[in-house]
Amino acid sequence: MTGEHESDELTPHIYGAGELGVLSLTAPGAAHPRVEFAGGDVFVGLDQIGDDGAAVTQGQAEAWSHPFGEVLATTVGASSPLPEPVDGVILIQDEAQAAGVLLDPLRAAGRGLVGDVVLFVLARQHVALVGADDESGLARVLDLAEQLYEAGGRLVTAHPLMLVDGAWARFPWRERAHSLELRFERVLRLFGVRAYEAQGIVLQRPDVHIADPKIQVLETGVTVTFAAWPKGTATLLPVVDNIIIADPHGGADGAASLSVATLNQFLDAAGDAVVRTGLSPARYFVPGAPPQPAR
Repeated sequence: MTGEHESDELTPHIYGAGELGVLSLTAPGAAHPRVEFAGGDVFVGLDQIGDDGAAVTQGQAEAWSHPFGEVLATTVGASSPLPEPVDGVILIQDEAQAAGVLLDPLRAAGRGLVGDVVLFVLARQHVALVGADDESGLARVLDLAEQLYEAGGRLVTAHPLMLVDGAWARFPWRERAHSLELRFERVLRLFGVRAYEAQGIVLQRPDVHIADPKIQVLETGVTVTFAAWPKGTATLLPVVDNIIIADPHGGADGAASLSVATLNQFLDAAGDAVVRTGLSPARYFVPGAPPQPAR
């Protein structure tokens, strides 16, 4: 069909924006996976079966005789029926099924869910459908999200989507699921930290400190993120709630000191010196001297 690959030699691959951001560094240009936008920060591409699961790249797809979107639609095809809801949640663990729902959102309609259809693409083999008005169902999906984070595997995104006029759009969870706001914020931070961890591995270089975000649970039960900035050191800072400023000479008698600022306070104080980069997930570059070697 394609000249190089028949559709039965290919299988769908669900990507999140964070993974694609890392691949833009490790496999840029023609070597980058060819994908179609599905909604929110979710995309669908293709892998080659029997070739170590190698992704179909932009360069390969450009050489095909048929458009990539057409080949992707044929590969997904008429997938098998979706599972039945269990306690208000439809859990899809077949990536081809999940890709079919992402590319043809109306497949998710009429499933007996309570309220508008909400889609969570937590991981490639863990995609959940739940009703927007089903608070207990939403809570169960958030429980699953935390379990997947704790398991340490690859994640896609914690940003849910909602079926609107036959397409996937962002689910406004603050307005539609207000009672679960703290749960959503926690899960989004957990998934964000995992995305930064993957990015940090490929960003490592000797002249810039790559600040890793960390999770902190406050006494109030609220989950926040923080990262450390060694004052005076060139740093790539993640987007977090708080910045811990480590000043080697900021204390009494020139001793080391620590202080805390929110990210917005830090950026306001820094002014134009700090620049938002084009990285995904987003980071800010703080100019300074190269990091000191570990002692």
